[in-house]
Amino acid sequence: MQVAVLGLGRFGYHLAETLDDIGHEVMAIDLDENQVNDLAGKVTDARIGDITDLDTLRALSLGEVDVAVVATGDLEASVLAMMNLTSLEVETIYAKASSDNHERILRLLGAQRVIRPERDGAERFAHIIRVSAAADLLPLTHDYGIGIFPIPAGWVAQDVEYCEQHMDRQRLLAIVRDQEVLFSPVKSERTAAGDRLVVSGEHLALGELPRGRPV
Repeated sequence: MQVAVLGLGRFGYHLAETLDDIGHEVMAIDLDENQVNDLAGKVTDARIGDITDLDTLRALSLGEVDVAVVATGDLEASVLAMMNLTSLEVETIYAKASSDNHERILRLLGAQRVIRPERDGAERFAHIIRVSAAADLLPLTHDYGIGIFPIPAGWVAQDVEYCEQHMDRQRLLAIVRDQEVLFSPVKSERTAAGDRLVVSGEHLALGELPRGRPV
């Protein structure tokens, strides 16, 4: 997928780098020559350019990308970039906002999704604090979510049936083993050191997972 990242502050820089790492073709654009030069070896294409200038974006063929992300938190720059991308008929546009009003404006201009990194990250981290043993957590509701846990030491080399018997109000969805994901693993599947368990349940129940029931 071809993705353009417009604005290379901390958020845009790391977004572009990560998108490239997971296999996307990334064009990163910013006026800051130092940021662009630093990122140049880490993405497909890094260009010095004014994201608020329509002719600049047209010259860079921004109308041909699959997805564009307006990654600057500056209100004026992000609004002008959104308008430029819309003029170039980019079908999918995501954007970063720094306030409620900023988010509202970006949505009115056609952003399919708006991210508020500070707010969204804080809310997610608040849930992780409730389930401190989780390596990561996806809250689905205020009280229910999906967590990724390192396998408890006492569950290594046991079968899935054993693990499920030692769960209380949690459901095992998958086992992550290196780069392999075993969805709905069969009960006879044996765990291994280094496995991660993908488990759903209420947050309070997920917080009890590492110890499980007494063996």
